[in-house]
Amino acid sequence: MTSFLKKILENEFAKNVITLVSGTTVAQMIPVLISPILTRIYSPSDFAVLGMFTSITLILSEIVSGKFEMAVMNTDDEIEQKKITTLTVTTIIFFSVIFLILFALFFDKIPFLQVEGLKKWKYLLVVSIALIGFSKLLTFLSTKKKKYKTIAYGKVVRSISLSIFQLGLYFLKYFGLIVGYLMATIAEISVLLIKNTNMYKKLNTKQLVATLKRHKKFPLFDVPSSLLNIGSIQAPILMLPSYFGSVYGGLYFQAFKVLTMPVSLIGGAVGQVFFEQGSSLKNEPEKFSKLVLDLHKKLVFSIIPFAIIAFFGQELFGFVFGQEWELSGKYAMIMTPWLFFNFLTSPIASIIIIKERQGLGFIFIFFMSLFRLLGLGLGVFYFKDIDITIVLFSVTSAISYFVYSSFLIHKFLTIGLKNYWLIILKLVIPTIIGFAIIKFLLFEKIF
Repeated sequence: MTSFLKKILENEFAKNVITLVSGTTVAQMIPVLISPILTRIYSPSDFAVLGMFTSITLILSEIVSGKFEMAVMNTDDEIEQKKITTLTVTTIIFFSVIFLILFALFFDKIPFLQVEGLKKWKYLLVVSIALIGFSKLLTFLSTKKKKYKTIAYGKVVRSISLSIFQLGLYFLKYFGLIVGYLMATIAEISVLLIKNTNMYKKLNTKQLVATLKRHKKFPLFDVPSSLLNIGSIQAPILMLPSYFGSVYGGLYFQAFKVLTMPVSLIGGAVGQVFFEQGSSLKNEPEKFSKLVLDLHKKLVFSIIPFAIIAFFGQELFGFVFGQEWELSGKYAMIMTPWLFFNFLTSPIASIIIIKERQGLGFIFIFFMSLFRLLGLGLGVFYFKDIDITIVLFSVTSAISYFVYSSFLIHKFLTIGLKNYWLIILKLVIPTIIGFAIIKFLLFEKIF
């Protein structure tokens, strides 16, 4: 056991992942612990407004920075890193002004955005979008400099701030949730900013344009890819309140939030370390493939918590969040296949960037997003049933991630597609059988 721990601690990738995951675990536990309180002091309709606010923020944050912050990972030249930082900051300011103008002119004319609360605070969305842009930039700078403890600490501070403000401002209803979200982002930026000083380099227009041209692949390919991917994932949160009512929208958002919290925090932490490590091994195919395979062997164990939700989600949500949220648990059960494959794929999605094949990645993301939106559209406009809508969206999303990860493994790695998926099947099949037995032979007798 001692030799096993020593081996882990001597492995740089594992050590960096542990640093980030330990911080994200603490960060994740804080909102989880207060969720049963929040669901009792806020209504599903309040959460629907927060869901739409955060969805618009996340979608447009994929545009606001031009994705130039990702270029930091591709260079070891500190001067170039400062130039990229300056370009990113300039881009964020530019697009924030553009969004401000567009919101003033067109926001009130988009039908599905006319939800009480969202329209009133539309200009706060611009602030939120800009803040997320700066947060991403500082996170990538910290990742490049291997400041994983800083990133982890920032996530913990974010979670504490989120909890304090959302609990303390409950009397403001949905606006208390929005303020908590904004203050949490500001708190995280503050932590990251303290540890990333002297990162800016003043550039004239000619130097700024030259830096933009060197890294033009990011706005040309990564922005559209990310926009399609994030946009299609967030689409149900925007559409369900408008077509099925804010209560159902809030119930869906709660299920989405609870399931994606560990996926985004842990998966994001692992992905950050993989991006840094993978970038240094991109010209060594065997080592690069081994890095992906070792990561995959660890991620596949996530089937256990996902299986718990898949079989017992409705009962768990009702017990933890209150009887009013049992339906949210049912939605969570439906969403588990999609989010399991998302969790396996997201950390290695940066392979496309590492291998500098963003154009190819864009084609895949484009068709994946269309497939997901087709499922969503059929549910909303043809079947007009929220349960069928969520099932169709989950199934199309799971298939999309399965195909995309298979493509990445086949195209860029030497480990073989068969070996990759056999690892999943060996653990997934017995896990599903085991939980099915517990569900139908034991749990039904108790309840």
